[in-house]
Amino acid sequence: DAPMASPPASSSGGNGGPWALFGLVKEAVREHVKLAYQLARDDAIGSIMLAVWLVTLGGNMHNPVLSFFYLGLGMKAEEIGWAGVITTVGQLVFGPIYGWILDKHSAYLSVVLSLFSCGFACLARGVATSTTAIYVAAAIMSLGGMTFETMALATVSRYAPLHRRAIVVAGFLLQVKVLGILGRALYPAWHALVIHGFKVQNDMLRYRLAISLCITP
Repeated sequence: DAPMASPPASSSGGNGGPWALFGLVKEAVREHVKLAYQLARDDAIGSIMLAVWLVTLGGNMHNPVLSFFYLGLGMKAEEIGWAGVITTVGQLVFGPIYGWILDKHSAYLSVVLSLFSCGFACLARGVATSTTAIYVAAAIMSLGGMTFETMALATVSRYAPLHRRAIVVAGFLLQVKVLGILGRALYPAWHALVIHGFKVQNDMLRYRLAISLCITP
């Protein structure tokens, strides 16, 4: 009789299956952590990367309360929509201008200008008491705050060595996505801290405090 065929190798061990996938994920995580450390230690772009991480984390922590804050000010859905229109139009107008500044003058200048726009817009939004004030904050944000991430990515890619540019850009985008998710996930902990730790019971004051997290950098 013909010899019996040997059974297929188990997918849970050896070089295949879930263990192999786990190994690939572990290696990818290790590589990205190493890349993040290198970016933070880099003399040319380290400060920019730290600002990107803080802005991404703080900005996403206040996102869950932004609509409630607008509604608490008495804004209607249409008025909230117009605030978004203002920032979008500003991004379309000023985005190319910031790109021109980056190309012709200084990468750091474009990043710093957009960062200041973002910070002052969050400050104006956090102290706003009317729809008009929200529109003013949106206009300040439209001056460059919405282009901060794009300008930071362009600067990081410019200073990255050519042979590592692809991995640096991919790492930057992954870090921003992960920190964005982490920022939103941390809001319940922040909410509990403000209520039980700082004894802030007023909803609008808690929203203003959350919005202030975007100003920190």
